[in-house]
Amino acid sequence: MIARGINKEPIFKQKREKKNFIRLLLKHLKDRDIEIYAYAIMSTHFHILIRVDLKLLSSYLAIVLAEFAEYYNFKHNRNGHVFQDRFKSECVETPQYFWNCIRYIHMNPVNAHIVKAPENYYFSSLKEYETGKCRIIHPKAIQICKSEFADFEEFLDFHTKTQRQIFIDVPEEVEAQLKEAAVRILMQEARWNGLKEPQEIIENIEMRHQYQEKLQKELGISKAKSQRLYQHVKSCIIEK
Repeated sequence: MIARGINKEPIFKQKREKKNFIRLLLKHLKDRDIEIYAYAIMSTHFHILIRVDLKLLSSYLAIVLAEFAEYYNFKHNRNGHVFQDRFKSECVETPQYFWNCIRYIHMNPVNAHIVKAPENYYFSSLKEYETGKCRIIHPKAIQICKSEFADFEEFLDFHTKTQRQIFIDVPEEVEAQLKEAAVRILMQEARWNGLKEPQEIIENIEMRHQYQEKLQKELGISKAKSQRLYQHVKSCIIEK
């Protein structure tokens, strides 16, 4: 799940704002049947991978966000909403998606060019996986990680692997994910067709149409969206 600041405001700009939000997450976890498996607190939004009944999720987030909004408004001498609309969420239905989601959350600070390595970001759950000490994440998270990876170094190495899924995020980051995936798919198509240069796909009308169809299918996007992504890829590959 993800929620962002209203009008893209950097509501977690300062360390103490991030720390206070983490404190509220922890405070209201008590006596609730909630399991958190990953989180990252960015400057304008946050990501959380959570196992909870949907109704309980709504009540949990409502009180956390309300208390943070009260704190934030008092601190900055302002009134009104702090978070934009309702949080967004989607179901995790397979183990592969579960692990890729954890990786995506932990890599958010790297993709935002805040840190060069995910383990260097203080306000994400990766630090808890590294130390094995659960603060926000559920003890099951450490257990599952140890059953899947030999050690933390292997788990960390997993974060550098390429992923294909597109995750819910703020709109500009979803767009960035789609553009990156579109370029990656083009390179893959070139290799599979034994081509020396990916430009050959762009320049061949039949292969170009096949590529756009593959964008639609693999990324789950509309024809119009695939055409816009194609134009982006064309500018990257041909016109740079």
